Amino acid sequence: MNEFVSGFLYTMIAYGTPLILCSLGGMMTGLSGRFNLGMEGMMLFSAFFSLYFANLWNSLLLGMLMGVAITVAVGLFMAFMSLRLDVDIYIVGMAINILGTGLTTFLIYVLTGSQGSIIYPDAPRLEKFATPLIEKIPYLNQVLSNHTWLDYLTIVIVVVLYAVIFKTAFGRRLRAVGMSEWVASARGISVDGMIYASYALCGALCGLAGASLSLSQGIFVGGFIGMTNGRGWLAMAVVILAQSNPYTVLFSAWALGALSALGDILQATSGFPARVVQMLPFLGALIAASVYSRRRMRLKKQMFS
Repeated sequence: MNEFVSGFLYTMIAYGTPLILCSLGGMMTGLSGRFNLGMEGMMLFSAFFSLYFANLWNSLLLGMLMGVAITVAVGLFMAFMSLRLDVDIYIVGMAINILGTGLTTFLIYVLTGSQGSIIYPDAPRLEKFATPLIEKIPYLNQVLSNHTWLDYLTIVIVVVLYAVIFKTAFGRRLRAVGMSEWVASARGISVDGMIYASYALCGALCGLAGASLSLSQGIFVGGFIGMTNGRGWLAMAVVILAQSNPYTVLFSAWALGALSALGDILQATSGFPARVVQMLPFLGALIAASVYSRRRMRLKKQMFS
């Protein structure tokens, strides 16, 4: 296989992992009728705390579990604010994004005195490894091997979530809540319970997404751009395009990952400014969301004409 093509596809898969996980989390809250704007902040929390505790306890697993636990708590807090205190869920999401940026940047300064980022060179990392079966297959080994175990686990999570959503009672109840809370309640479904569950799952998935960013490098970057670099916002576009299907999430996220990989190649080969090529995934998401929106409007007009 041409080295250019194999390198492009390999990078697309690697870039897609955190976006897929985050988008799946947004899809789960979307199924309950809630649109989660706080995924960027949730990922930042997990990226920071996963790396911090992994270095503190010298354990990759414990660090990742702490990051996921914290983002699950954040998700439950968001649901509590909406359901019990009647705070607009969009405002809660924006507040979580601001808090994620501000608090992690503040903690970097408190812990290290740095105003930008923290580097733990001795912290355990998500290592890449050669998969025994794929490594023996020509061409495919250049694309599908030498990823982290979380990259492979992400594909498994997509398959499992599809089965959960469309083949289990939990999935049917969650979708029922999203379609009509009143009807779901009349059928004996705990609406609040389903919403809490959706935000807990979103927190867990965003936690894995954030951990995949920092634990693969041993670095956390603070500030407004931050470690996530807008992936939480891109995930919202993926959620809109995916229409509650995990497989569509997978391929949509890979498509945006392909634009990120293309940006890296353009920057390396043609000297494009970094800020310009970083726009490509966002531009692609904007175009795709616009096309999807116009298509839905046309279908509605055809239905009522």
